[in-house]
Amino acid sequence: MQYLSQRLAAEPPRTRNQDAPRGVLAAGQRERILAATEQLIAEKGCAGATIEGIVKLAGVSSVTFYEHFRDKDECFVAAFDSAVEEFSAELRAAVPEGGSREDRLRSGLATLLAAVDAEPARARLCFVEAQKGGPRLRARYDEMLDAAAAVLDDPLGAAIAGGLAWLLRERLELGGGGSARELLPEMTEVVLAPQPAHG
Repeated sequence: MQYLSQRLAAEPPRTRNQDAPRGVLAAGQRERILAATEQLIAEKGCAGATIEGIVKLAGVSSVTFYEHFRDKDECFVAAFDSAVEEFSAELRAAVPEGGSREDRLRSGLATLLAAVDAEPARARLCFVEAQKGGPRLRARYDEMLDAAAAVLDDPLGAAIAGGLAWLLRERLELGGGGSARELLPEMTEVVLAPQPAHG
């Protein structure tokens, strides 16, 4: 039997291109950690999600976790950012560039609610747990609401975005077995309600 050191010495040296899979492996590990974080937070909340639980669910070591994140809070923020980007990508793909503001808003709300139903763990992270996960995560949540308010293009955008987020949080937290899509008429009314005239 040939010793490992002899076999390694006999192998030709690796080139840069052969090292590429390592970057792919690291990216895959990071994605698994983020997916596990999203799932664990949905099940146990931010307070109950531990690094030990995350690495176990992701199938990686604690060393691998710390190669990607300084601490649990940084991981939570990265999972939140990834989740928001996924939702945003779905909205960008589904909402037409042209058309009336009303049509775009209706389409955006319908797409968002369908995505919430399809990815309840992701939705719970974004609309429930992000408000409970500490100051860094809460700051990211507030940034998400500010971005949503800007998209609404309305003088009351911040209040509207906050109201929509509250409706989603209530549905996700209290459940009741209903689909998020059932909120579409109520949310559409909130977004498209006539604005009071300024005197």
